[in-house]
Amino acid sequence: MSATSFLGAPQPTPFVPPPPPPPGFGFQYRYAGLIERFIAAFIDLIILAVVAVAVAIPFGLLTGIAARSGGGYGPWIGALWGPVLLVTFGLWIVYFTYFEGTTGQTLGKRAMNLRVVSTATGRPPDLGHSLIRNLGRIVDWLPAFYFIGFVIALLTPRKQRLGDLIGDTVVIRT
Repeated sequence: MSATSFLGAPQPTPFVPPPPPPPGFGFQYRYAGLIERFIAAFIDLIILAVVAVAVAIPFGLLTGIAARSGGGYGPWIGALWGPVLLVTFGLWIVYFTYFEGTTGQTLGKRAMNLRVVSTATGRPPDLGHSLIRNLGRIVDWLPAFYFIGFVIALLTPRKQRLGDLIGDTVVIRT
């Protein structure tokens, strides 16, 4: 159907795209199992531990040199190691946020053929949702290694941990 002008010539109707499908419509997910997710997280933690050690070695050497020079291990140790821990935590958040927010896969997830996707689009989450998802890891790790995240993922039908629920994401098999 097209509109007509006052001269009777047909005028094209502007294209209006259809509304987006409801969330989950048309996506056939195979949700990642808890063991697969654990192994992927373990691989990522090994990678991050290597990076953390590489960051910490210069500071450890500096601490040892200062202690041997007669200063001992004084209160300045906290002032030195506090920033190291913050940098390590920042690298941890950046690693997960960047890889999951761009490709949907960290190196561990890639090794296990897993991917993080948005429940609304079926594509990797944007960096904002990925950041929210990964800040949820802080709670997921309490009181021990992924305990709360494991329990929540065990109880949810799509195997989502707290970070997935607040980030509107799910981990699927690729």
